[in-house]
Amino acid sequence: MVFVSDRDGQALRRRERCLEEAGIAHALESERRASATYYKLCVSEGDAVNAYLALGAGGCRRPVRLREHAEPGVTEALSDVAGMLRSEATVAATMLLDAVKVAAPQLLETLRSVRDG
Repeated sequence: MVFVSDRDGQALRRRERCLEEAGIAHALESERRASATYYKLCVSEGDAVNAYLALGAGGCRRPVRLREHAEPGVTEALSDVAGMLRSEATVAATMLLDAVKVAAPQLLETLRSVRDG
């Protein structure tokens, strides 16, 4: 539950609209008590924080997607691993090229001395 009011009217409809614009599923429940009828806007527990944020941003009249980032799935995890492997391969290739640049002149000098020798 994210909002309770004893008045049915424009304020309640505005809050419903805020939740709809944010794409948050909600239900409107009424509870009859001796003092009055209370209206409750209810959302799932996982959407409670986003619902409070949507209600706080009420009146902006722009669709806002307030969704938490889900944990990465298998595809995202494999993509991250592939990216790390590419990065490590680049570092290894750079180190190999640097080693060849240093060793190449020495190897050529050795080959020349053997050939002339």
